[in-house]
Amino acid sequence: MGDASPELIFQQQDEPVLVAPDTTSYQFYITDLESRLGPYARGLSEQLLGLGTAYQGQGLHEQAIRVFKRGMHLARVNNGLQSAEQIPLLQGMIRSLVASGDFEKADEKQRYLYRVQSKIYEPGAPQMATAMLQRAAWERQAYYLAVGDVAFTRLLTMWQLYGAALTNIASTNGNYSTALLQPLQGLLQTQYMIASFGGKTQFGFVAGSAANNHYVEKNRFGAIRSSNYRQGQAVIAALREVYEYNDGEMSPQAAQTWVQLGDWHLWNDKQDSAKLAYQQAWEKLGELEDSEVQQTAYFTQPVLLPDIEGSARDLLPPENISGYAEVSYYINRRGRVKDLEITQLEPVDETDNRQPVRLLRRIKYMRYRPIFVDGEAVATETITKRYAY
Repeated sequence: MGDASPELIFQQQDEPVLVAPDTTSYQFYITDLESRLGPYARGLSEQLLGLGTAYQGQGLHEQAIRVFKRGMHLARVNNGLQSAEQIPLLQGMIRSLVASGDFEKADEKQRYLYRVQSKIYEPGAPQMATAMLQRAAWERQAYYLAVGDVAFTRLLTMWQLYGAALTNIASTNGNYSTALLQPLQGLLQTQYMIASFGGKTQFGFVAGSAANNHYVEKNRFGAIRSSNYRQGQAVIAALREVYEYNDGEMSPQAAQTWVQLGDWHLWNDKQDSAKLAYQQAWEKLGELEDSEVQQTAYFTQPVLLPDIEGSARDLLPPENISGYAEVSYYINRRGRVKDLEITQLEPVDETDNRQPVRLLRRIKYMRYRPIFVDGEAVATETITKRYAY
């Protein structure tokens, strides 16, 4: 064959191997396979997966979605409705749906993907734990995108999935496996989201028919939220146990959990408990070889809470910017914003005078880990920042 043609190596009549991984090569191979073995030839779905992935790499997501959809259909025809062969095709389709901004459809496919995985994998299988963690990560993304469901049901699903993944991994790898860190960190993130959900809205018992799933879920969420503070402490304690077992009691990772505990207390307005945990963290970090570096990393600058992976480090700009405001404030030793005021205003939309007030309200209720000097919390100097509103 010349250089312009894709190179195909035929091991057997029905098992050709594609060498060049580009769209032209995949299309050539798919056409050849269809012409020889028909439109439902085994092996087509794998090549459609390759073609769809190649389209994704080029940013051609509409084409990718069509190809993945056809591949899924073939996988189900050839191997049944609960075929494992359709899983990577579904995952590919979801990636392209998200990239295209079709979050509702992506959510629908995520639910279907998890149903398929639940049928294929045993409850204690490692693949099922991975499926749970991936579904929980999607629920978090969908929560912030305000996709579909009532928001609290996303949090309830996250809580259930991370808990189930934790049980799955512990049963296979033991109670101190580092594989537990991912679901534990996911649970802690979920606890923060539950704690801040709906402001002061209370989720107590709601009377209603047991057959009404909305009432059932609302009552379950209310029960979880009522024990949220205690559960968050338990998650942090479990993280510490894993770190101490694998890295040692005198490790930076174990010491970090005392900082996390202080953050959790502070987030829940437990000032005395937060102070005690931060002092313990300061002492634990001070016992490490690089004590000054460690203490500096956590306590020389105010840190916006929650200080966990995936959380914003400051207020994010809105999609539609009405103007810019320079503000000044300081953070007291309890992590609260004080003496907040606008020092300069640059409106883009002169008619919208409500947004600066809303910006101030958002900044006012931000919570920070305070700075420490010699193991004691102190107030910051005046901070000046510029925000879009």
